[in-house]
Amino acid sequence: MAPFYAVIVKKPLSCLFILLLCVLGALSAYSFPAFAAPASGEFVADKRCELFQSKNKQTNPDLWQSNIGERYPVLEILGNSAKPDWLRVRTNAVKSPMRWISGDCGQYLSNVAGSNVSTPATTVEPAQTTTASDIKAKNKDSLKEQGTTEKRQANQCQIEGNFDSHVLALSWQSTFCELYGRRKAECRALSQTPDSNQWQHFSLHGLWPNRQQCGTRYGYCSTVKLQPNDFCTYPEFELNPSVRKNLEEVMPSARYGTCLERHEWWKHGTYRSLDPNEYFLLATQLTQAVNASAWVQKFINNNIGKNVSQSELNQSFDTSFGQGAHTKVSLECAKGLLSEIRINLPEVIKASDSLPSLLAKANRAKKGSCPEVITIDNPN
Repeated sequence: MAPFYAVIVKKPLSCLFILLLCVLGALSAYSFPAFAAPASGEFVADKRCELFQSKNKQTNPDLWQSNIGERYPVLEILGNSAKPDWLRVRTNAVKSPMRWISGDCGQYLSNVAGSNVSTPATTVEPAQTTTASDIKAKNKDSLKEQGTTEKRQANQCQIEGNFDSHVLALSWQSTFCELYGRRKAECRALSQTPDSNQWQHFSLHGLWPNRQQCGTRYGYCSTVKLQPNDFCTYPEFELNPSVRKNLEEVMPSARYGTCLERHEWWKHGTYRSLDPNEYFLLATQLTQAVNASAWVQKFINNNIGKNVSQSELNQSFDTSFGQGAHTKVSLECAKGLLSEIRINLPEVIKASDSLPSLLAKANRAKKGSCPEVITIDNPN
């Protein structure tokens, strides 16, 4: 028989051992919060996805989205290192360029030579008044500096005339102001005059050239090559009074002095013309054609502040612009609110072309971010 003190010792030890096993089991079942880890490499997007400032709050200033085939430098990853759940990447967004993207939206390449080199700080030329002749001369000098044809082809996404289609991007100003731009002058004007006719139609965001292999990276075909933090620090340019007047009617930023027109010219306008008057004349005419249609005047205006289905919206668009025309349009939403329409247009656009004829020649659009039921926000 064991001494009585041995029995006393063994029982507490066995109980302690069982308690320890229980604690370890509970800890193994508990899911500890995951933390992002520093990383390098590149993320290649294979679908359009939102790029979030905060993945937890799903905030996305400027409605930034990835583009198929675009490569993003990786800063952090969350989850499995081979196939992360989330990646923090560097973008060209003006607000919060470091964004989160879901790992399901593309492929993570962890070993990319030079990927850990930081992107140079954004710089632009000092603001100055620039004439069309100045731009033409600077463009010629820029092409000379780029050297041989082979070198220029390596930078084909910034070579004038290398586009193969267009996109007309039109914003619903009320949604932009409500979600992202309340401090902007045009948004303060909207809140003060919500019933004004200028808020009852679409606003011109831009007329964008497209090159299939470049996506939205195609642009900056002149002397300005990078986007500044403030659009008003782009170089100035002159517009004819009539062109300026028409532009201000469809682009609130131009009317209220927040300089979106400078960004659109230097990034997109220099792709095909040395004269900003030609570019903005075409862009405003296309915008006016959309806003004058029965689709905007009747369907959109009659449904401001209401919910509509995509099928209703598409059917109405086809009634105005031709059977199947809605397949040439991407509908973009934020928090269920219609924020922008992006209309595909062909490479060649003549002033005499009607919008239905242009849509008939355009490529099919990619599916946008809108849900089946869409709210057309009421200006307030």
